[in-house]
Amino acid sequence: MVTSQSDRLPTILCLFSGGIDSTGVLHRLMTDPQYVPHPLIVHHIHIFNRENRARAEAIASQQILDYYRQQSDRPFLVTESIFNTMGFAPLQSPRFPFDMDACSFFAAQICSARPDIRLVAIGLTQTDVADQISNRRHRAKAIFEAAMCLEPKPLPEYIYPVFDYTKAQIWDFLPPAVREKTWWCRCPIYDQNNAPHPCGQCKTCRQVADFSALQSVPG
Repeated sequence: MVTSQSDRLPTILCLFSGGIDSTGVLHRLMTDPQYVPHPLIVHHIHIFNRENRARAEAIASQQILDYYRQQSDRPFLVTESIFNTMGFAPLQSPRFPFDMDACSFFAAQICSARPDIRLVAIGLTQTDVADQISNRRHRAKAIFEAAMCLEPKPLPEYIYPVFDYTKAQIWDFLPPAVREKTWWCRCPIYDQNNAPHPCGQCKTCRQVADFSALQSVPG
């Protein structure tokens, strides 16, 4: 029997950085029965800014996606984009766009191109709520809605598959082979072979050090 477009479950767009939170989202989308029947698009944004995380996140993302390709029969499409604010340097400002804002803008462009996407999965956690980051969610959603203003309504819905978990709890439910591939440091240190290592000093490194022995600084 041929399935019509209207009979298909809506596609989920997963914004994936290779970090612990977004990997938790991806894992749930790959394994949870409520999400598995939905077509899935995984989008990675190569974010180039003064924190210099793009290479570290790209390595983590590729390794994690390779794991799920090999270990799961669930199909998914991977897409990528680039967001580069290195040209902001002459402004001599410590500020640069939040990752979540960039994700919302790109999510809107992808949803505009693919009307079958009705769910956008974001890695907001209980750790974020405790840190008052949840306020950024409202701004990010406003960016998404503004970028989608010319599209037919209703707009795709934001979903938060790991909202009920802390970062430590996500770490615990990820398969060991996956958690070891995630990237969390905001300011990576690259060795002579251009391999990234956690700085051990940034806020996220300190958080991860509370529950993971993997967090270390290169000697």
